[in-house]
Amino acid sequence: MKWLLATLILSFIGFSNPIFSQDIKTYFEENELNPKSTDDGVFYLIEEEGKGAKAKVGDYVKIKYRGILLDGTEFDISEEDFPFVFRVGHRQVIKGWDLGLQEFQAGSKGKLFIPSKLGYGKNGIADVIPPNTDLIYEVELLDIMNAKQYNQYMKELEVKERQRYEEKKKEQFVTDKKIIQKYASENKLRTKRMPSGVSYVLTKKGKGPTAKPGDYIEVKYKGQLTDGTVFEDSFGKKAKPFEFVLGKGKAIQGWEEGLKNFKKGSEGWLLIPSALAYGPRAIREGKINIPANSVLVFKIKVVDLKQKGK
Repeated sequence: MKWLLATLILSFIGFSNPIFSQDIKTYFEENELNPKSTDDGVFYLIEEEGKGAKAKVGDYVKIKYRGILLDGTEFDISEEDFPFVFRVGHRQVIKGWDLGLQEFQAGSKGKLFIPSKLGYGKNGIADVIPPNTDLIYEVELLDIMNAKQYNQYMKELEVKERQRYEEKKKEQFVTDKKIIQKYASENKLRTKRMPSGVSYVLTKKGKGPTAKPGDYIEVKYKGQLTDGTVFEDSFGKKAKPFEFVLGKGKAIQGWEEGLKNFKKGSEGWLLIPSALAYGPRAIREGKINIPANSVLVFKIKVVDLKQKGK
């Protein structure tokens, strides 16, 4: 959800007598606007009246919004199906919102013109909002809720977001299978696909029983993206194998699944869909840089395998 620019900046700007920049005054003159103003200096235009009481401190408001600079540059917009919700007057957003939205009723639409002092002030937002910049927000206040209504809304939202997450997960899984098939074909790997979606190929069978949960295993590996970018390699002389007990959650799920096909001395490849690796989370640790939703490819050598209890 695009909420970043609506949330409270760490350095909270204190209330004081409002100071209006010439920029926002000029904007009003050039566009022949005559907005109203709150006592604290937020300008507003109600373009479509709502119904009922105006929002007040302590209320939860559900809104759609679009943020633009005075030159018309859009810097933020709410998601169509997931409106932004916050509690008025509780320092969860910039002050211009806390003040200006108290002039809106449920169902009303309009604009907030926020002097920089009540927005992001002299700091701005790096690469998005320059310092000392006045802001315009096109706002639709969808609903005003009390605490009970807010709690119910959040429960419903959680269900909705979980459904959306599962839908995206399924779509990504289909995409990942196509990526894995293409990679295997281009690299002439005759892989087998497990029910989980992990594909594997053994280039050396190894000896003894295959690994199972509870077994101690030592693995040398090279991890790479499907474009060939290597993000980790333990095949070097000074590198140590990765040691862990299978099934204890010490490795990504794709390893936990795929290594069940390997024996002591086995060598081969694991091709892992993103959902069984790091999913939508990007990994940036030291020299490791794995983008979100990445299929991962591992060259594998099982150095040692000891069965549970032996």
